[in-house]
Amino acid sequence: MNFKNLVVLAAAVVAPLLVQAEVRELEWLELMPEEEFNSWLEESEQVDHSGFGSPEPFQSFRTMPELDGLEARIPGFVVPIETDGEGNLKEFFLVPYFGACIHVPPPPANQIIYGRLEEPIPMVNIWDAFWMEGTLNIEDISNDTAASAYTMDVTKLELY
Repeated sequence: MNFKNLVVLAAAVVAPLLVQAEVRELEWLELMPEEEFNSWLEESEQVDHSGFGSPEPFQSFRTMPELDGLEARIPGFVVPIETDGEGNLKEFFLVPYFGACIHVPPPPANQIIYGRLEEPIPMVNIWDAFWMEGTLNIEDISNDTAASAYTMDVTKLELY
């Protein structure tokens, strides 16, 4: 095999791996079908943040199928859900703005991502914004805090 053929063969083998490893940076609204955004915006304008009354939250589990299995990176705020025996973070919700899930009402499920860390990490400061990176999946998760329509197998969580 000559050098030229070897280079072509190497490129054919390596190129798909490089494309596969590319991480797409997402915006939160990409997780929601476009027609729902205006409805959510209208509902959000009616929220009373005074703490009086309990408005019915806008809810949607509608997802974007083309994002399932995508290697992605998205910024947001961590809401701890599960820790290990030593207080290290294992699972959490990533939300688009500070106070979501704690404040009334939480964002719709298609605007919340349930993150799962392969290895627990020291607890993070919930007031800081983070980049979360990993494989995005369409999967419904619900607990007492909130519901999410997406999960992510998190490979990296770093300060924004």
